[in-house]
Amino acid sequence: MPFALAAQPDFGGKSFSLPSGSGLSVPSSPLPSTNSASIFDVDKKPGIIAAPEPNINFGKANPFANPNEQYLEKLNKKEGDAYTVIRKNQYMGDVKTKAGSVRVVYRDYEYPDGDMIKVLVNDVVFLPRIMLDSDKQGFELTLTPGFNKIDFEALNQGSSGPNTAQFEIYDDKGGLISSNQWNLATGFKATVIVIKE
Repeated sequence: MPFALAAQPDFGGKSFSLPSGSGLSVPSSPLPSTNSASIFDVDKKPGIIAAPEPNINFGKANPFANPNEQYLEKLNKKEGDAYTVIRKNQYMGDVKTKAGSVRVVYRDYEYPDGDMIKVLVNDVVFLPRIMLDSDKQGFELTLTPGFNKIDFEALNQGSSGPNTAQFEIYDDKGGLISSNQWNLATGFKATVIVIKE
């Protein structure tokens, strides 16, 4: 029983013939020419206008996006956010006292994560390296008449950042005369001034 056979033309320009007596026949209608215009070739078809590609937004995040990008954006912000607040020196005020000395205590008021500070008194290194803990630690400072500037400089930001601490200053009778907290980036200072009258 004879049947029709159609094949895709070879683009190499080569042809072949069917052996006689094979029972195969070539259809009487010609195959489409390979040189005909493509249905995607809209420039050659009159009356067809290419529609602009739709701007589709389904409100979903790209599933192939880097999951760290949301955190990198927060870390790299420079203005108008909490990052700007910690990237500057912080003035903690001044206090007057008639005491001859004060006791300065400090601690990490957040989760202890390895925050380290340096203490300077009147721009001279007083304690070069202190690791902050949740327990209070401190030092006694003999006051000179006039201004006694105490700087707490952040040496790092621990494992979670920023460098966070709370300090308290007591006079020589044990009375609290100053208390505050800081949130500092590495290299910045929290400053308090004790004025001996």
